[in-house]
Amino acid sequence: MTDIIKVLRRRPKVAPIPPRQTINDIYQKCLLIINKEYTLPITSNKGKPGLYLEDLLGIPHSSECLDCIDGEIKTFPVKLHKGKFVPKETIAVTMLSTNELRTTSFLDSKCYKKLKKMLVVPYYRTGETITYMKPVIISDECTELYKILESDYHAIQKRYVEEDVLVSSTGTLLQNRTKGSKGSTSRAFYLRTAFMKKYVLL
Repeated sequence: MTDIIKVLRRRPKVAPIPPRQTINDIYQKCLLIINKEYTLPITSNKGKPGLYLEDLLGIPHSSECLDCIDGEIKTFPVKLHKGKFVPKETIAVTMLSTNELRTTSFLDSKCYKKLKKMLVVPYYRTGETITYMKPVIISDECTELYKILESDYHAIQKRYVEEDVLVSSTGTLLQNRTKGSKGSTSRAFYLRTAFMKKYVLL
């Protein structure tokens, strides 16, 4: 019995999981870390800048559907074009489930849950360093935007239900396309660069 007690005493203490934060909490923290250079070597993992930002902001990596209690954190790279920052890539929203797409409206979908409230953070890379830029909170209080996203979702849905096809050209701000390595058949929802140009890089 004494040996068992000694073993139990030697077990490392598990750090408590920090409480989950709100998008507004993270926004205030984000204002303190923007416009500073951080060393982050280039890797094949495109999600590395987003994961690094979560570490800076104290967001635990988890299997939760949302990064925060009430929404998602999204990052995207920018580049300089004619003296102006423009998006380099689209923003991945969530994987597309054809079963859900066939039967679920936009407001009941996982896609909408991911989009309902977001903190969108651009970042600029120079070699091995990145700089996070001014964050923007996007929420469904912007009815004009979310009407467009809903229309795009239903256009994608309609074409799949009626024609059994999914193509990346459908949708003005929200699109779907393949995700993963070359030859992958998995598809995901993405926000087009037009979304960032109009609503983030103001």
